[in-house]
Amino acid sequence: MNERNCLQKIRNLGVRLHELELTKPIPGKSYTSMALDYLFQQHQMERPAGAPLEHTLQTLGKALMDKHQLKFQRLDANSVIDYFCRIYRVH
Repeated sequence: MNERNCLQKIRNLGVRLHELELTKPIPGKSYTSMALDYLFQQHQMERPAGAPLEHTLQTLGKALMDKHQLKFQRLDANSVIDYFCRIYRVH
C-alpha cells in the first residue's frame, strides 16, 4: 500500500472514531492526526513528533506486539492500520 492510501485509511479511521464519539474534532487538526493521537493515547505513548508515517506506525505496531505479547519481529505500517481498521470497523 502506498503512503497516500495509508493516509486515507487513517483519515477514515479518524472519521469513524468521531462517529463513535471517541474523539472530538479540534479546529485546525485533521482526522488523520486526530486518529493517530487517539491511538497513541490509548497505548499510553507519546506520538513521535516529526517522524515519517512508516516510523510512526511501526512504533504503534511495537506497542501492539508488547501489549498482546505477539511473537512477530515487527508489524509493517499496513498491518498496523489494517488491525485498527478491523477493530473499529472501518471500510
